[in-house]
Amino acid sequence: MSNSDKPGRGQRLWRWLKRPLALGIPIGIFVLVAMGASFQGVMVLSNQNAFCFSCHLSIDTIVQEYQASSHHGDGTKIAATCADCHVPHTFVDKMKVKIMATKDIYHMLAGTITKENFEEHRPAMAQSVWDTFKANDSQSCRHCHQGANFDLAAQPQRARLNHERIAERGETCVDCHQGLTHKRIVIQ
Repeated sequence: MSNSDKPGRGQRLWRWLKRPLALGIPIGIFVLVAMGASFQGVMVLSNQNAFCFSCHLSIDTIVQEYQASSHHGDGTKIAATCADCHVPHTFVDKMKVKIMATKDIYHMLAGTITKENFEEHRPAMAQSVWDTFKANDSQSCRHCHQGANFDLAAQPQRARLNHERIAERGETCVDCHQGLTHKRIVIQ
């Protein structure tokens, strides 16, 4: 074969690129796995109380209120984490909340919400959380408070009767249980 019959560099490169199984698929799989593992790692990390506390300890009393509540646990009961209440359990809803939460990071970095002005912003932020709980029928509460964790027969009579009639009154958990984990805010 003479030099004029040999394929040029461009042709050799093109033939090599047309063989996706040689290198492309393994690299693609590696990239997808690495991206998935990184994504999952960020989701797990950002659902930890330590992640939430890293900002809240410096600007408000939310953490101390939570730690004084029954949801924090007493060592004999399983504690509810911040994410158990504030991050939905379904993937799409979880992603919506995570995307919306980036505004909180912005406000923290921009200094619009500070330790000095947190309490004046708190009613609007609390109302937003309560509106979400009402809109999804307190999905986060119901995720844990079901079955043996919500035995109507074991409740005092008044609580049992109120819980039995909650749907017919058009109410949800947060209508009666505001202030259970964080201090009760009066919206004017």
